[in-house]
Amino acid sequence: MRRLLECVFAVAAIALANVAGAQNWPTKSVRVIVPWGPGGGTDIVARAITARLSENLKQQFVVDNRGGANGILGTDLGAKSPGDGYTLVLHTLSSHVLNTSYYRKLPYDPEKDLTPITLVGRVPLVLYTHPSFPVKTPRDLVNLARANAGQVQYGSFATGSPSHFAAEIMAHLTKIKLVHIPYKGGGAAMTALLGGEVPFHFGGVSVGLPHVKAGKIRALAVTSSYRSPALPELPTLAEALKLQDYDVSVTFGVLVPASMPKNLVQRIFDEFAEVIKSEAYKSRLATLGTDEAPLLTPEELGRWLQKETARWAGIIKATGIRAE
Repeated sequence: MRRLLECVFAVAAIALANVAGAQNWPTKSVRVIVPWGPGGGTDIVARAITARLSENLKQQFVVDNRGGANGILGTDLGAKSPGDGYTLVLHTLSSHVLNTSYYRKLPYDPEKDLTPITLVGRVPLVLYTHPSFPVKTPRDLVNLARANAGQVQYGSFATGSPSHFAAEIMAHLTKIKLVHIPYKGGGAAMTALLGGEVPFHFGGVSVGLPHVKAGKIRALAVTSSYRSPALPELPTLAEALKLQDYDVSVTFGVLVPASMPKNLVQRIFDEFAEVIKSEAYKSRLATLGTDEAPLLTPEELGRWLQKETARWAGIIKATGIRAE
């Protein structure tokens, strides 16, 4: 009996400690892993939301760029970190679900090793071209690629990224052949486009829009199923090429190690939700050309991820594009 009581008291003490820890979080700086290099869309959104969190909670939220392997390296680091609330992962969830089907094996289990918190923004990709590239519409691009089969190059964030698939799904549906040049993140791919290393690239609105306004690159279409509020004059790629069910949007979300206690998950969600609902954050997203995302609870985001993973598994099977 005494042994049983000791166990009960021990469990109760741990529970109380977890509650107190969640209520007091954060008591020190928080690392926010971005599994991409600096300067890309994920990095830009991460810095926008961490600035608000730092201000609200009076602790530093430090962005830690850990690019490589299409987000796998940084995500793996986050998945294997302690679930104490001091390591978060701000990820492109489109890529997160893509990796599940694109790669035959990952060093972590996306569903078992990571717990979703919420979405923090979403954005279509934009078909950008270098001014020297002799196309002015998506149809021009398709016609040029068809006349020069296997010779037209394009840049992407990384192999297996949404940027890669935006081009390859277009190629699959229009029956053209393109040459893929992967880079290490959206910033690097945009730099390559600006320098004329590649003639076109599917990139983020926030990364490319300033260069479009400066006349350094052109924007031809967006990859989402809806026209972007930041670029309302641009058609969707589905409109321009008369494609059915073409929709490649990038969603930004927060993940934490699965070992994190539920009450701390809820606490972190509450703090992110307060920022996401604020007019200051909404205004900041608008200036970045990033759309608001629906405020999903951890449970709702978990269900959304399962649905998206199944959708992209079908796309990957149809295109036949998988990592070797």
